[in-house]
Amino acid sequence: MRRNPIFYLLTIFLLLSCTFSEENQIRKTLDRREEALRKKDLSLYLSCISKDYKDKEEDFGRLQNRIGSYFKTFDRIEYTYWDRSVQIEGETAMVLQQFNLEVEKGGKRNRYSGKEALFFKKEGRAWRIMKGLSN
Repeated sequence: MRRNPIFYLLTIFLLLSCTFSEENQIRKTLDRREEALRKKDLSLYLSCISKDYKDKEEDFGRLQNRIGSYFKTFDRIEYTYWDRSVQIEGETAMVLQQFNLEVEKGGKRNRYSGKEALFFKKEGRAWRIMKGLSN
C-alpha cells in the first residue's frame, strides 16, 4: 500500500513540533532557575528541581539547605549563560551551557565561570533538574 507524501510530511512536522515544545519547556525551566537566583527566591528555585535530585552526595534536602544558605549569605546573585544546547531522549534530557555566576556580599564580588551539564527528567508535564555537573 502506497502512502500519500503529505502523510509523511505531516508525521515529520508533528514529531518536530513535539520536540521543539519539549525543548521550549526545558528552556523555560532554566529561565525560572535564572530568575530565582537573581531574586534569591528559594521556592521558585526549588520548583525547577526534581524531588529525586541526586548529585554526588547531595540530595534534594541538602541542595535546598545549600541554596537557601547562599540566598541568605549574598546580597546579590547574578547568573548568566550562553552557548546552550538541549538534547532530549524520551523522558530525560541533558543541557550543556557556559555560565557566569557573580555573587556580592558587603561590596565584595566573586565571579565563577565554567561549563555545566544539567540532567532533566520529565515529571508529569514539567521538566525538572535531577542532576548537575559543573567544571
